Amino acid sequence: MPPATPETFGNDDLLDETIQDRVAAEKARALREPGSSWRTWALHSLLRWYYMLGILIVDVQIIVFWYQEGSVVGLVATLVAATYLELLLYRLLWYRPRVDAPRHAQFHRTWLRPVEYGRWTPEAQLVEAGVEIYDDTTEGPNPKEFL
Repeated sequence: MPPATPETFGNDDLLDETIQDRVAAEKARALREPGSSWRTWALHSLLRWYYMLGILIVDVQIIVFWYQEGSVVGLVATLVAATYLELLLYRLLWYRPRVDAPRHAQFHRTWLRPVEYGRWTPEAQLVEAGVEIYDDTTEGPNPKEFL
């Protein structure tokens, strides 16, 4: 809201016009730059929380099943396998590398890193668009020197 000046005291029409102008400008800016879509938001943020909730539910079901069966070996083996598969699925969908990690060599798949970037991350979208993520230039000061 604009600051009150002596001219605006008692002049509600002037205040209404400035508020309407600000609202119109904000609407125009929102139409020019709409932001991310609902689908992008759901894939990047919402489903990650539902995935964590699903992991909790599955792990509790595994624990209850093997507790009722009375097998500690089955419990440990199943929890290890389930945790590994849950980690792989999370990395496949939402893994984001450290921003300050240097890129020295070509990416190689391992048992813990099946993909370089998660499928539903901004980095994966940039790579699909053909944008170089890592900047190999050494311009400017090194941020680690200031720590």
